[in-house]
Amino acid sequence: MNGIELDEKDKFLVSRMYSGIELFFGIVNDPVFERVIVFGAGGIFTELFKDVCFIDSEADDREIMNAIAQTKISSLFTKGFRGKKYNIDVIVDFIKKLQQLDVTEMDLNPVILHGDTLTVVDARLLEKPVIVTTKTIKYLPEIFAPATIAIIGVSGHPEKVGYALAKNNAVHPGVLFVNPGMDELFGKKVYKSVEDLPLIDTAVIAIPATAIKETIEKLVTKKVKTVIIITAGFKEAGMDESFLTELANTFNLNIIGPNCLGIFTNGLNLTFGTGDIKNGNVNLFSQSGAIVAELMDKAAEKNIGFENIISVGNMADVDFGDLINSYQGVNPLNLYVEGIANGKNLLRAIRKTKSLVKIFKAGKSEVARKAAFSHTGNMAGNYEIFVGLARSAGAKILEDVNGLLYAHHFEKILIITNAGGAGTVMSDLVNDKLYQLTREEINKFSGVLPSHWSKNNPVDIIGDAGYERYLKALQIADEFNADAIYVIVTPQFMTDTEKISTIFIDEKFKTKVIPVLLGGEMMETAKALLQKNKIEFFEELNEAVSFL
Repeated sequence: MNGIELDEKDKFLVSRMYSGIELFFGIVNDPVFERVIVFGAGGIFTELFKDVCFIDSEADDREIMNAIAQTKISSLFTKGFRGKKYNIDVIVDFIKKLQQLDVTEMDLNPVILHGDTLTVVDARLLEKPVIVTTKTIKYLPEIFAPATIAIIGVSGHPEKVGYALAKNNAVHPGVLFVNPGMDELFGKKVYKSVEDLPLIDTAVIAIPATAIKETIEKLVTKKVKTVIIITAGFKEAGMDESFLTELANTFNLNIIGPNCLGIFTNGLNLTFGTGDIKNGNVNLFSQSGAIVAELMDKAAEKNIGFENIISVGNMADVDFGDLINSYQGVNPLNLYVEGIANGKNLLRAIRKTKSLVKIFKAGKSEVARKAAFSHTGNMAGNYEIFVGLARSAGAKILEDVNGLLYAHHFEKILIITNAGGAGTVMSDLVNDKLYQLTREEINKFSGVLPSHWSKNNPVDIIGDAGYERYLKALQIADEFNADAIYVIVTPQFMTDTEKISTIFIDEKFKTKVIPVLLGGEMMETAKALLQKNKIEFFEELNEAVSFL
């Protein structure tokens, strides 16, 4: 007999051959989000295609399905495959069982889906107790309502941070100044020491790092509750800042920072950024003070107002989860995030809040992750895990940092344009938020537009459109059920851009109308007119949808 010869010592292992859809299930312990479930396409191509999603161990059924929807293999449960549609409840139930396991790491690959049955064919398990270190989430609404404030470290030198802080609060009677070497600044008394102050609820500190601990201990005797540390040179510079966390816990303080720009809240500008901050609806919580300063400056130019700005810096104590958990308003919360430590708390806060949370997450690349760590001392973490978990929990992930400037949220968008190309690009950017015109609505447009208009959304009113056609189209669109109407104006030879722009100044519409003025020299007068009248408009298609 040719081949392998067998004797009485040889044995056979007979296994059933399973057929069906190969899936992957796993458990990982992420340093930021702790125990996370992984689900996606399985088999030999798992690592090659990486069609997986990430699910928090505390996610409910709805959140689990939100996560699964982010994978390509989710089409098995929505569209079906080769004439068969699979039951997603089978997957959800299995994931909920995995959420109960206390293991460090586990791979189940492949898991065969056949009908309504899952069969684990191969498994790898690392069974080791998981130590949970997430801090208790804070509820601190007092941060958003400071009444009596002291700025420690004001300065008379214009190049100093303490000067900008003092100037921004020169006329506010509730803001007190402290500097041992000064008597008066901007016509206000300057206290010589913390000991001389009356009772306060909030302190802003801009003094050398070596004096911070002693200063906070003195402030405690003044019944301070919130401490904002502007000073840099802590974790981001390789220095220990754990004493700040200890102080916060010992004295029940809310410590914002260190290494931050400050805060704007309740009409108070406790930052060293621009003094031109308007009140409005935008909430901006940011790890980067420079990003805050940039967006504040842009907002002043665009006449955008803020409800709250919190520059969190290194987050030695107060972090994003605490702020979301403590906000009591109704406007969206816009976050610029580099790296976080307490991911579970962030997800819990996103689930709980009634406000929409929008996040721009920096640190996609390895280079950016290293830069983020050197900036605030916080690990940027795995971008895909962060985005996947936050999106499933209900947050909106922004691709453009400029989107943080806006409080808008639209689900049904109508586009009116005099250029088909621009309308096509805009519809791609808007994507699934494009408003669907009914036959009746199309007929209404046909009553006032040229016969060769586009007959769909985007509503292309043709390149020779002037004031009257734009106005009529807008008046008709305003009767529909759209959340917003983007009005694109491009500079054709016959386009009176200045006159068209007066529509947005003189006319009143029930629907939010957003002008998008594309072009250069021929648009300058129209742009200047809208800016003078404080009308919001955009100059680029991408920025016009940056907040969606």
